[in-house]
Amino acid sequence: RGYPVADRLAELAGAPVRIEHRARVQVLGDRWFGAGRGRRSFASVATGEVLGVGILYEGEVLAPAGGRSGAHMTVTASGELCTCGRRGCWKTVATTRWLRERAAEQGFAPEAATLAALTASGTPAAADLVARYAENLVLGLATVQQLFACGLFVLHGEALDGGEPFRALVESRLRADALGGGEVPTVVLGEAADTGALLGAAGLVLSAPRH
Repeated sequence: RGYPVADRLAELAGAPVRIEHRARVQVLGDRWFGAGRGRRSFASVATGEVLGVGILYEGEVLAPAGGRSGAHMTVTASGELCTCGRRGCWKTVATTRWLRERAAEQGFAPEAATLAALTASGTPAAADLVARYAENLVLGLATVQQLFACGLFVLHGEALDGGEPFRALVESRLRADALGGGEVPTVVLGEAADTGALLGAAGLVLSAPRH
């Protein structure tokens, strides 16, 4: 925190360097190369060990100076302690760490504690855990939908391991939380290779003003 990462990398590389949140460059990748092509507003969601949302609103990526990507929005008033020092952040209930810890508490072996394995298991305990995970993810997505009426959410990262069953869970819960008015939210899976963030970062560099 406070370290001049961009400046230091520029010195080492001998070239200009830009630093941006993963979810924000990911939304650019989806806009130019993925499911967001042709849309003026939508959200791109990074899931897994990291968590965040990049938002394209009326053709512009929302990236205010000092802004974040949503992982530390408070979703439970007296929840678990987060790595940021606050309690109840979205990150504490909607990342791989939460899923892994809850699965261990229920006696799942480490190799069976992944989203892919739990989704494929078919047991009531596994299905319940996956449903809770989807609900936790929607805690943040529903807030984004209510604020910006994104309409489309593109899931990346770990969510891809859950496949169509997990996508459908997230979409159904997000639609249930929608307040009505505007576009009914749709959830889609990103590209299997999940290269949206890399493509978006390349596009960010290529489109940057030349000095």
